[in-house]
Amino acid sequence: MKGKTLLLTWLILILFMSSFQVLTVFSQDSQDFPVTVTDDAGRTVTIQSVPQRIVSLAPSNTEILFALGLDDRVVGVTKWCDYPPKVKELVEEGSLAVVDVLPVKPEQIVALNPDLILLYTTADLENLKDLNIPILVLDPKTIDDIYNDILIVGKATGTYEKAELLVNQMKKKINDIKESVSPLRKVKVAYMCWLQPIWVAGGGTFADSAIKIAGGINVFSSDISGWGVVSPEAVIEKNPDIIIYTSAGLQVSGEKIRSEIKQTFAPTNAAKNDEVYLLIGDASSMLERPGPGIFDGIDVLAKIFHPPVYGETPKIITERKVTIKIVEPAGYTEVQVKIISEAEKVLITEGDVKKAYNKLVEAGVISSDVPPIREDSSIYTSLIMLYGPRLEKYPSVEGRIQLLYAMGILKV
Repeated sequence: MKGKTLLLTWLILILFMSSFQVLTVFSQDSQDFPVTVTDDAGRTVTIQSVPQRIVSLAPSNTEILFALGLDDRVVGVTKWCDYPPKVKELVEEGSLAVVDVLPVKPEQIVALNPDLILLYTTADLENLKDLNIPILVLDPKTIDDIYNDILIVGKATGTYEKAELLVNQMKKKINDIKESVSPLRKVKVAYMCWLQPIWVAGGGTFADSAIKIAGGINVFSSDISGWGVVSPEAVIEKNPDIIIYTSAGLQVSGEKIRSEIKQTFAPTNAAKNDEVYLLIGDASSMLERPGPGIFDGIDVLAKIFHPPVYGETPKIITERKVTIKIVEPAGYTEVQVKIISEAEKVLITEGDVKKAYNKLVEAGVISSDVPPIREDSSIYTSLIMLYGPRLEKYPSVEGRIQLLYAMGILKV
């Protein structure tokens, strides 16, 4: 009897904790407006109410908006905004307008009746300043700037907690890579985005930051601030071990560009050892766009720089990975909260674990499709050691595990 009381007390405590977690999730992103933010141009901008119609004039800004789940609030993008794939789908459906840039046309913006505009540079500010619409300039130079811009967008759109969650997840994944490669040999890298003339990434760019995090040394980091033009002789003198070339709109074959690079920089270790890598098409956006996808770019660079650890990487990469997504905290619907409360009462008044379990399955709080953990597995043995005879009171191995998982006792 004492063991049963202990079990029920423990389950009630966990149910209470789960209910508290539900309330926490429901209260997320309950920001007060107006809000004031400072953009990358040093401008202080006040947004009076939660924006419902947003125009994005840069692919990186569009990626941030969609990563924060603001798909239904974006009404205008540029022709270069093509990621995530849902952007193209919405454009093709006609529910998302494409506006001109270089230069931007104010009349197109006005027609969309936006209440927030996101720019990439200050170049278009002059054309849009008379619209009396909040405008944010997002022009990040480093990885930390990318984090900050995601938070700016989160605050400006009433999704700050989602933005914090996304940034924290990006930081963790990027720090994991940094720790993994820190003891490995550093390789010298030249990062190019154009060949005629030769444009390279210098210091103070997010590409430079990405190279360092991935375990490389940007050979032009100290010589050039930002992006700059160099001569073939300058590249040869730096003698990079690896050459990275990115291009979103490459009009010739990747192998032709690789051959041209190897011929132009033939004396370098990169050319001699065939360490010339192209990220073209969709893959180029990982490193060319300062948004949530920068982690994917860093991940690819780490694999290119350290083949003994990660294995061989293709010389030409055309597809972009998708790894950074917001993983929402566990939460339940109002109906599920009610069912959890009913299951709690069943446990308290009847002590019927099976009945409580069935209620949770029917409400979708836990799934009956999850395969059971075998009794001869190390995980099951560890659970028995942790919870002892109490675990045996559950109706089945599957039920035991799922009920523990659903109530927060077991973390998988």
